[in-house]
Amino acid sequence: MGRITPELFTYLMKISKLIIRYWKVGKLLHFVSAFAFLIAVLSFLTLKNINFYSENFVWFIWLTLFVIFFNMSILAELDGYSRFQNYKQLKDQMFLNGYQERQLKPLLKSSCQRQAATLAAVELGFEKEVKSYFRGKGYRWYHVIPDFVLHNPLFFFTAFFWRTTFFTPYYKPKVNYDQLELLQV
Repeated sequence: MGRITPELFTYLMKISKLIIRYWKVGKLLHFVSAFAFLIAVLSFLTLKNINFYSENFVWFIWLTLFVIFFNMSILAELDGYSRFQNYKQLKDQMFLNGYQERQLKPLLKSSCQRQAATLAAVELGFEKEVKSYFRGKGYRWYHVIPDFVLHNPLFFFTAFFWRTTFFTPYYKPKVNYDQLELLQV
């Protein structure tokens, strides 16, 4: 007991790399989720200390804040998970087929998707090409709000938006990149 075997060490390294990649893909989303969860907890604690019968309007306001921010924290994490699936898929496509602009076109929609694409490109050595492509399309670091919000705000209420933003199916990578790293050493 207390001794780390080589197999356990390898497993822990694999898990830590996975967690770091997951964090890098959705940094902004994870920050938003943590911040929203903190506000939800504070709202809940305040809500517990308010007497519903004497201050029902104030109680309702705090309840609304709790529900909004708690849901925001969950949705931000669901979005982060979906961006991680985009990252894995694009990384496989770039590794197997090389850099192709048509792979990036579907990911122009949001800053989070562009960030996932950029991370995949950095890991495969296509960072300059991908950043140049996004820059050529007019995107900069401060373009955070998705394009559809400006063009069609009601898009939030479509099944397609919910499915592609929060419920992207699990993508099993076709390439074992950890195994490739070991072969290169």
